[in-house]
Parts: sequence; C-alpha cells; structure tokens
Amino acid sequence: MKISLVSAPAAELNVDALAVPVATGQKLSGPALELDKTIGGVLSEMVVNAEFRGRIHEVLPIPVQGRIAPRRVILYGLGAVHDLDGQRLRSAHHELVRASRTWGYKRMAILRAEPLGMDSLKGVVEGCVMGTFERRSRQTGAAPERREIDELSLSGFGSGREHEVVSAQENGEATNRAREWQNAPPNELTPDALAQEATRIAQRHNLEVEVLGPAELKSGGYNLLLGVGSGSARPPRMIRIRYHGNHDRRGASATVLALIGKGITFDTGGISLKAPDQMSRMKDDMSGAAAVLSAIDVIASRQVPIDVMAVVAAAENMPGPNAQHPGDVWVSADGKTVEVVNTDAEGRLVLADALTHALRNGATHLIDLATLTGAATVAIGHAASAAVSNDDGFWSFVEKAAREAGDRVWRLPIYADYRILLRSQIADLRNAEYGEAGTIMGGMFIAEFAGGKPWAHIDIAASAWNTNSELTTILRGPSGAGTRLCIELAQAMAPSERNSWPPESVKES
Repeated sequence: MKISLVSAPAAELNVDALAVPVATGQKLSGPALELDKTIGGVLSEMVVNAEFRGRIHEVLPIPVQGRIAPRRVILYGLGAVHDLDGQRLRSAHHELVRASRTWGYKRMAILRAEPLGMDSLKGVVEGCVMGTFERRSRQTGAAPERREIDELSLSGFGSGREHEVVSAQENGEATNRAREWQNAPPNELTPDALAQEATRIAQRHNLEVEVLGPAELKSGGYNLLLGVGSGSARPPRMIRIRYHGNHDRRGASATVLALIGKGITFDTGGISLKAPDQMSRMKDDMSGAAAVLSAIDVIASRQVPIDVMAVVAAAENMPGPNAQHPGDVWVSADGKTVEVVNTDAEGRLVLADALTHALRNGATHLIDLATLTGAATVAIGHAASAAVSNDDGFWSFVEKAAREAGDRVWRLPIYADYRILLRSQIADLRNAEYGEAGTIMGGMFIAEFAGGKPWAHIDIAASAWNTNSELTTILRGPSGAGTRLCIELAQAMAPSERNSWPPESVKES
C-alpha cells in the first residue's frame, strides 16, 4: 500500500472513498463540516439523528451522488475522546481499512478532522497498515475475502512529514510480520525454522548472528532450555542477533539493550498437560520471539544509534519419552538450581537461560517479552500487557515507549514479601505453585537471573491474542503485542539531543 501526504482539498481527491473521523457525542467541525456542506449536509444529519454514533470500529460508507470527486464518504468512529489513547487510535484505523478492503476500495483518503490532531499521524498510519493484515490461508482455491488497497492519501496532516510516514509504515509492517509468525502452523514454524527466520534478518542487515544447538547448549550449561525441549523430537535453539549501533561509544560505558523473547513454538504443557480445548492455539507461545525479531529487523534497517541484541529461547514443550518430570531439579546456566514443580510453567525456565546468555554477551539493560501466565488474563485481561521491573529509571523509558507505540502496558509491584514464595525445599528456586500473585511471581522468577541489571518483563499472554468474543473493541486474533514497543524503546534509549541515556537512576557506579 502506497501512503502519501496530499495538499489538495479532500473534496477534489480522485479516490474511491474519503474517510472522515467522528468521535462519540461530538458534532462535525472544521474541514469535516466544510466537506459536509459541499455534499448537502448528509453527514451532519446522520450524526445528529444518531444514525451514526461514532463508536469505535463503527464504519459506514455513504454515497455522495457525484457532488465531490471521491465516489464515497466513509464515516468511521473513534469512540469517546476521553478514551482515545494510542491503542484505540490504531484499532479504529485498523478496522477502517479492513472494512474498506471488504468493500473493494482500491484508492482511499483520510481527512484529518477533530478529534485527530497533527500528532496523530503515526497512529493513523500504523493502524491503517495493521488493517492490511490477513491470516495467511492454507485453503486451496479460496477467493480472498478482502482485496488490497493500492493507495492511501492523507489530507490535512501537513507537509514535509514523509519520513514520519515511512517510519510509521515500517512499524505497522513489523507488527504484521509478528502477527504472521504468531499465526503460523507449528509444524512449519519449528525452533529451527524460527532460527532460520532470525538468520535471514541478520543476513539482510549484515548483523552478527549465533544459533546454539543441543551440543552448544549443553556445553554452555543451558539446562533449563534443554529440559523444556527434551520431550520433543525437534531440538531447542538459543538464537542471538546483535546489531552494533553504538559506533561512537564502546567499552564498559556503552549501553547494550537486550530484547529477549520466549520462543515456545508449541506448548502442550509437557507432562503437566494442558486441557485439549484450547491447545491448538498454543502455536502462539512464541509471540515474544516474534515481537523481538520483527523489532530488531526495523531497528537495524533504521540504523538506530544504540547497540541492540535480540535473544530468543526456542523450543517445543512436549510430553515425549525424554520429557522432564514435575519434581526434576536442573542447574541453570547462571548456576542457580531450579525445581520444576510444573512443566507447564516452562516460559520462565527458558527465559532464565536466555537472560544469562544475553548477560554473557554484554547486555547492560534487559527487557523480556513472553506469553507467560494465564494469570495475566485474570489480572489485566486482553486490553493490555502486564509488566514488572526492577528499576524505576529503566521502566520510565519502557513506559514512554509503550505510550509512543500505542502498545499498552501496566506495571505490577514486586514486593519483597513475595520472595518467600519462590523458595524450594530442595533447590534454590521453584518454578510454579506459588498460590497467589501468579503474574508477578512469574516475573520475579525471571528477575532472579537478571544479574542486578536494569530489567523489565512484559507478560503478553493475554494481549498477544484476543480470544474474548465480548471484547469487541480489542482486535481479535494475533496482535503483534510488544513489537512497536521494542522499536520505540531502542529509539528512546538512543543518544540524542533530547535525552541523555542512561538516566542517573540507572547509571552504573
């Protein structure tokens, strides 16, 4: 889809449809009202008579009888202004494009009108690009339900902002790549296939790449990852891509951001077998890996001036003849012993070894993304990602990145009182059965392997894939959660005239 800024009046654009935003409870004003007058007041009439209410995801095409150049005007809803954050802004435009594709429009335009401000450009573009995503079908001979939009013109967003459009389009496409990986069948996207995807990214940008197989994992002491993957005929992989962007700052003082993703390409729960009714969706247990790999692809392409590595612990969690047992004790790569109480709490195990691998390779700041706990759905639901962090300064950058990305996160507390729940009678730590605060405890387990470095954990178990049919304002299916957050975090931490990294609260002595 070609996206461009245009200066011509919206009524003169030669497009199939011109989209006009409407917020719930607000009348048309500014350029939307001028357009309405040109076509005889039909838009205002529909809004005033509540034939169109401006609810989020509400999309309505209206014939204009040749009064303006566009063949149709589309009213699309943004919901209430006080609810319009970055995530809902993108969601509204996602649905606008999906509906327009269903109707077969090839050339579209969006008119910037209240409540959209000039600063909404990024969210508008990212949302529209995300609306082009389609779950890749394996059906033969099936006609596509939606057609592609060739051109999207943006009217009223100013001029000289083409670089913002390009960056936003890259972010949207990166999100869609992550969604495609999430949706890939698990017999296709295996641990080795995920390593091949990472290798292609590295080769495309001439990046350092490392893939550890079973022999290297054993010699490196990555027993937690090996234990999780031991039940599968497909061996695990530890994947690391390194982008060197800190050309002017080398040595101990240089910041190296590690984006760490859980890459369980299929999760049966192991011996602690999951219930069968939802197991087919467990192909998405590599959503964290999808996010960090897609993000570093953009970071390297954009040449962000900061060192970044993507680390992925990839495995299948299967109940095979060599699978680990509940009750096994393993020595982790950093030397801590772990009692495996529940083999279905495998994400924290592979992430523990992944954090150690990142630290061994020079990471100074760590963020992990994982579909970690069912408790996250109970705690916060599908509308946001749950998070914990050990460092306020680092968290301030993560929070800023999340806002900029329209990728909601909500920080939960790490109380010292909870640490006793991690204790095992026969090992340093146990991996499950804490009794309460499940999302927090999953994060606190991972924190034990952060080496005291600034670290944040993003639990995308619910936000990565919306299965709740009642939550109609949250996009259904795979979301690519965390992808744009990682891109924005790298940019926020990169040295610039606007910010100095690291902030005082996270500088090492």
